[in-house]
Amino acid sequence: MAAALGGAALSLGAVAVASRRVLGRQAAIARDRIGKPLGESALDADRLWRGSLAGEPVRLVMLGDSLAAGLGAARRKDTLGARLAKGLALRAHRPVRLRTGAVVGAESATLMAQIDALGDDARADVAVIVVGGNDVTHRVPAGQAARSLARAVARLRADGCAVVVGTCPDLGALRPVPEPLRSFASRASRSLAAAQESAARAAGARVVSLRRTVGPVFVDEPDRMFSLDRFHPSALGYRRTADALLPAVVAALAEVAADRMLAPASAVRLAGVMADPTPADWRRTDAYLSETLLERDDALERAVADQEAAGLPAIEVSRLSAKLLQLLIRIGRVERVLEIGTLGGFSAIAMARALPDGGRLVSIEAETLNAEIARRSIARAGLDDRVSVIVGRAADVLPTVDGPFDLIFIDADKESNTVYLDHAARLGRPGAIVVVDNVVRAGRVADPATEDEQVAGVRRGLEMLARDPRFDATALQTLDAKGWDGIALAVLAGSDEATARVVADPTPEDTDPGARASGH
Repeated sequence: MAAALGGAALSLGAVAVASRRVLGRQAAIARDRIGKPLGESALDADRLWRGSLAGEPVRLVMLGDSLAAGLGAARRKDTLGARLAKGLALRAHRPVRLRTGAVVGAESATLMAQIDALGDDARADVAVIVVGGNDVTHRVPAGQAARSLARAVARLRADGCAVVVGTCPDLGALRPVPEPLRSFASRASRSLAAAQESAARAAGARVVSLRRTVGPVFVDEPDRMFSLDRFHPSALGYRRTADALLPAVVAALAEVAADRMLAPASAVRLAGVMADPTPADWRRTDAYLSETLLERDDALERAVADQEAAGLPAIEVSRLSAKLLQLLIRIGRVERVLEIGTLGGFSAIAMARALPDGGRLVSIEAETLNAEIARRSIARAGLDDRVSVIVGRAADVLPTVDGPFDLIFIDADKESNTVYLDHAARLGRPGAIVVVDNVVRAGRVADPATEDEQVAGVRRGLEMLARDPRFDATALQTLDAKGWDGIALAVLAGSDEATARVVADPTPEDTDPGARASGH
């Protein structure tokens, strides 16, 4: 037996070594194919664009890697920064002064240094950040890269600068990269993009998914979209990328202009009472409250570490929010919990710890990898006897789940919140607690200009909570280590209460049965 196990271990080790060698050879092939025909310096496009327009110039800053710098453009007017500057000037009817801090070859960890290098120019009206490709090729963990991005966004926002983040493109579009390396790169870049989206939104940025908005055209028309090296965009590729980013940049400029108009009045109202918190303020306060009120939990810390190591996005609830869920379970004498969206198991572990003997928690997760990581963490915490993780799209799984539940925690894709709330009303007992996470979205829930589908899903859910007689709900904003967000908190009405609410407000509830329903 020992010899057999030893032989199997050696075989697996040999396979791993062989796989690394194959990927290493393919990486060398890709480097040879791509080369550096464009050099390592982008064209200098920093200048005043559309200077003939009236008004004070808009200050636009570009941060990130070679895409943000515009490497591959043969003319400075074709760089990403210049394309955005020209488009913004025409939309704002003001000249735009472009300042580029982006560096060819940069990783997310260098963003703070880029901001430092800009000096006073970093106090811009709008900053656009495009970064991530080098994090993927240098195998930087997605969670680590996303945290670096969030720190940069928070710093810019603290200085009054609006921020737009273009997430990491899908590196699977790079034809010079052979298979299976291209598939590995595609999966890694998608994982990083998801982590970037969550972290950047929490820190206060507007986010544009470059994979979704321009990825398909780069895949379908590589000869037109890529430049000489078949790695960086061509002039047309930068034009398409700028077109995807521009609406968010225009909206960000309008947002910062409105904030500055309101600032003097706010200062008068708050003088001598309190000051508006900056991201640094609320993170420092979150750290103090966590250290003061919470005990260290090795199982939760290891769950987060495993999640990060696997490249899962850092979108688990904060430690203080996890404690709130535990208190709700104890206050409500909850015995059965339904969680929609497991991710890496952090919230499931926290809630399961608060359950009484005999209590049960059922968690639904769409992604197999997430579920596997969560199950390992839950078992290591000694809670696998009270927690069940079901793999599948929540919309498919929920009709097969048997209630009743005393608490339902909804923390999955926001586009499907109304679908999940409808199932929560069916599966919860009268008086059950319903918690919906991420309902503020860095304030974008109240922004009529946003086109974000997740924000639209959050709004539909809140409107359903307001109109549906089965719920009695409120919402709370939160400022913590995860940024500016919030939760909706509801109680399921009994049949008599629901009837009374129908009489008081006969407006029919508006669900969205066609919403895409899946876990985290």
